[in-house]
Amino acid sequence: MGPTLLEHGNRRRADGACRSGDHYRCHDLFVLIVSAHRGYPRWLNSGADFVEIDIRRTQDGVIVISHDELQPGDNHVTFDEVLNAAAGRIGLQLDLKQPGYELELVRSVLDRLPPEKIVVTTEMDESIHLIKDRFPEVRVGLTCARVEPGPADFIALDQQYANANSLNAAERYGIEVWVWTVDDRRLMQHFIKDQRVAGIITNRPDLALKLRTSRS
Repeated sequence: MGPTLLEHGNRRRADGACRSGDHYRCHDLFVLIVSAHRGYPRWLNSGADFVEIDIRRTQDGVIVISHDELQPGDNHVTFDEVLNAAAGRIGLQLDLKQPGYELELVRSVLDRLPPEKIVVTTEMDESIHLIKDRFPEVRVGLTCARVEPGPADFIALDQQYANANSLNAAERYGIEVWVWTVDDRRLMQHFIKDQRVAGIITNRPDLALKLRTSRS
């Protein structure tokens, strides 16, 4: 059995008190969300909450998986392939690298997955506004270097910026924080214990899940 899920409630502290700002379907008892960084196809059956995939669109309109800018002649896995493989198995964290196709992308995912199985992250403020306006039920995170209020549901912080000042600010504002990319065991343990952190993105979801289970 996995940790208890809160269907529509708040994420709770270990003492049962609700934490302001938390309204996502989260694990109880401060068990973090684990997202497998660039996790397709390796971590589809890992038990992680999400696999993170980098999303771009080709010149002829095909949505593909690629972290880097697309080059002529490149061969890439299509997003449809990933969606077909993930449906019913794991949630998707869609890391948008380009603007212009946000609504098309989210609409196609919602045809296959429930909203709680979708998370979008991006550095682009306009993309966040577009998605939240059209699909308010979909969770969207702003990838940035500082914590401040805005339309995003959470902030995705590089681990180098996930210090006490940033996490304290997030708690004051009632903003969730996901930290990336956390691969060091000691850092994982630190963030899993930190009640101000809602999720981690990692290349080692197997280790993160093991530590998460032992913590809960």
